[in-house]
This record gives sequence, C-alpha cells and structure tokens, in this order.
Amino acid sequence: MKKSKKKRAPRTVERISIIAIALAVIAVSFGAGWYFGVQSTKYRGDILLVNESHRLSKDYVPEGLVNLYQNRHSFRLASSDIYLTRETYEAAEKMFHAAEEQNVNGFIITSGYRSYDRQAEVYAESEPGKAQQPGASEHQTGLAFDVTAETNSGFESTPQYAWLSQHAHEYGFIQRYPANKSDITGISYEPWHYRYVGVDAAKKMRHTGQTLEEFLGEK
Repeated sequence: MKKSKKKRAPRTVERISIIAIALAVIAVSFGAGWYFGVQSTKYRGDILLVNESHRLSKDYVPEGLVNLYQNRHSFRLASSDIYLTRETYEAAEKMFHAAEEQNVNGFIITSGYRSYDRQAEVYAESEPGKAQQPGASEHQTGLAFDVTAETNSGFESTPQYAWLSQHAHEYGFIQRYPANKSDITGISYEPWHYRYVGVDAAKKMRHTGQTLEEFLGEK
C-alpha cells in the first residue's frame, strides 16, 4: 500500500496565508508610499528642492554641518560663523582650489546655512523680493552659499564669476537663479548664489540649460 501523504495542519496553512497577505499589503503600501511620496514632496531622488511651493519645516536642520572657518579653505570668508554640509564644503573647497591653481582667486563666501529663525530675520530686514520667506530658502538646506569678490561693480562682471560659469558644474554646483528664468524659479537673477546638486545632475543641467525646477519636472 502506498503511504498517504500527510496533510498540512489547517492552522499552519492559515498562518502561512496570513503572513503572505501581510507581506503583500506591506509591499503595496511601501510601493505606493514611495511613489506618491516621491511625486508629492520636495525630494526627487536624492535632490532636495526648496522654493515657495516646497518648503522646509521649522525644525529642519541638515545633518553634518561644518564650520568653514575651522576647516581648510581656498577661499575667503565674510565671517567666522558660516556653515555648510560637509559634502557641500568639500566640493566647494575642491572647486575653489582648482580655480586657485588656474590663478583665479579672491572668492569670498558671504553666506551659507541659515536656521529657520535666522531666515525669518533676514526676510524681515530685506526689501520685498530680495529674500525668501522662512522655509522657502535654500540657505536652510546647508547645500547653498553666496559668493562674491572684491569689485566696484556686480559679481557677474568679475573673473571669478566667469570661472564659475565655466567650471562650477564640474564640481556639482549650479547657479541656482540664472538670468531670464525668474518666471520658473520665482527668484530674480542671483549670479552669486550656488547650489550643490552633485556632479552628474549639475552636468546634465549645464548641458540642457535647465533650472532645478525644470530638471526635476516641476515646470
């Protein structure tokens, strides 16, 4: 006689079914959350978008902030309390060192990270249209800085600006608010404001002439 196969206990089958259903629900929830989250928040991949429509919370503080004054730098500082994220600082140091090796120096970083409260003060002290509201400023990310040089005219007329225009993308930076793009960025021309997005994205935006909003599919 053939031995009859043992039937799996009903409770075991039930447990397996429950686990399988639970895993399926988690997978669907995760997939939906990722998809709709990525599509609806200020993150696109690993690039953070901050503007009037995509604001940072009041308690947002970027990780890994470093004080530029306390670190080696191939640029000058307008004050000793300027901070950037470490990745941004390291990319900026590499960029300005390369400029220095090509006999282009004299860069002065005037502003980096600002807290929500500090941005609120800057906004209150500024003329209308000259500063972003707290939560809407890239300075709160620690990924952006303002730079200038000693000049009797605008920064855009300097050799330093000309060098950045040609090479910033090679180090992961974009001029965040270019001329004739204020209808897209919502900000008037700021030749001094540079944002770190990573080399790959910066090179693509340089090639296409896109703003960050256009590159991330916002416009």
